[in-house]
Amino acid sequence: MLNWLKNTLSKSIWHTLAMIIIMLVAGPEIMISMELMAIVEVLGASTFVAMYFSGLKLFICNCWNRFKTFESHSFFFIPSFDALKQMPSLFIHAIPERTIVIAYLCVLIGCTLCLYINIAFPTTTG
Repeated sequence: MLNWLKNTLSKSIWHTLAMIIIMLVAGPEIMISMELMAIVEVLGASTFVAMYFSGLKLFICNCWNRFKTFESHSFFFIPSFDALKQMPSLFIHAIPERTIVIAYLCVLIGCTLCLYINIAFPTTTG
């Protein structure tokens, strides 16, 4: 047991001396490298998150542009906030006509399908 402890302590002394020599030879570059490692750790995570947010923003902008192209033949436009403060009734023109009509027809079709299914397959209770 004592031999093992003596070997461990002698190795740790050599390791400590090697570390001191490296620090003396390298000088302030060690501190700079540690600071750069910390910056890379912080910037790595923020860059990773920013990459996904920019991809999500690009996807949303692409969908928004396609939606505006789809609604280009109707009276759909988005008024500025200042224009809305001056004329609140301008908000009615921000309703997308084609999308509202398609949504209305989908709701009608869905309700009639539910009604026909309930008529065709009545549930019996009792």
